[in-house]
Amino acid sequence: MASLIAGGVSALLWLATLFCLPSVVRGRRRLLFSFLAVFALTMSLQTDLVFDVLDAALGGVNVTYYLFHVTAVIAVALLNELVRAASSVQPGGWRIKPISAIFPGVVILIQSVLFFGADWRLMPDIRFLDRWDYTAYAATTWVALAYFSVTVAAACLSDRRRQRRRLTRVSLGFVVVGCAGVIVYAVVSLLNAVMANVSHNADFATGTGGVYYAALLIAPSCLAVGFGLTAAVDGVMRVQREVQVRVLLVRLAPLWERLLSESPELSLDVPETKIHLVLTRGAAARLYRRYVEVRDCLLLYPQEISQSDQALLATAEHLASPAGPRVLPIVTVEGQP
Repeated sequence: MASLIAGGVSALLWLATLFCLPSVVRGRRRLLFSFLAVFALTMSLQTDLVFDVLDAALGGVNVTYYLFHVTAVIAVALLNELVRAASSVQPGGWRIKPISAIFPGVVILIQSVLFFGADWRLMPDIRFLDRWDYTAYAATTWVALAYFSVTVAAACLSDRRRQRRRLTRVSLGFVVVGCAGVIVYAVVSLLNAVMANVSHNADFATGTGGVYYAALLIAPSCLAVGFGLTAAVDGVMRVQREVQVRVLLVRLAPLWERLLSESPELSLDVPETKIHLVLTRGAAARLYRRYVEVRDCLLLYPQEISQSDQALLATAEHLASPAGPRVLPIVTVEGQP
């Protein structure tokens, strides 16, 4: 059950990571991409297929289980830094400070000592052991998860009240729910581990198994949606705008060619086929340049243009202008002075 949930959630996380990739190529959202990638790797290590294949490649001594706990700590540490960066007064200039790595570094160091210094790591199945040294090892991850989840949830709740964009508020709401799920997961895991040591007959499945699996499903899913939703919506809007710009570039071509054919000295561009215009690089800049050339031509040599062409010019300025829409110069429209 846990492996199936982890597989579905990891697929969702990898999809969210993929949505962030274009922004990373442009030098943006690198911290978000790092968090989603590490988080997706963490959930992937919980699936039986990935765990068994990787552990066999590493010698079959449960090193994959150790890597899972390490990546989990790194993921929540990146999550904390991500929220702090988003809440910073100057988010563009935010840099991860070396001191921020001290706490997760200490946790990972303690995990390394407890894992490689114990004999239980050589057992065939170490996922649920009723041993105090195993509980102490796993508790380091659970405590780190709970600590960072509380700080992240508090920061998101505080920042959510200041946000005006509804999409951002919804995303932060998903993050808060995800953090609550992580806290429940950590608390239930710790309680079950303690109960297993106190009473070896404690039944995990009939006790808190439902809550555990629900938290395992809800927490990473909500975090993936919360941090990937804004990037996904912005990506779709960016693609939509790019398509609109290229369509306008093709639609503006006949008017541009007709007006500039009599005043070629006003143009820095050359006529091209529709296919070349659709596939051109820097379509927005080219559209704005052609709009300016048409505008200047109409300003210097007033002539009649249709109402549809006037609307086309206004739309082109609205989409492609780097400074936003401005008032168009007065031109002559058919049937009007």
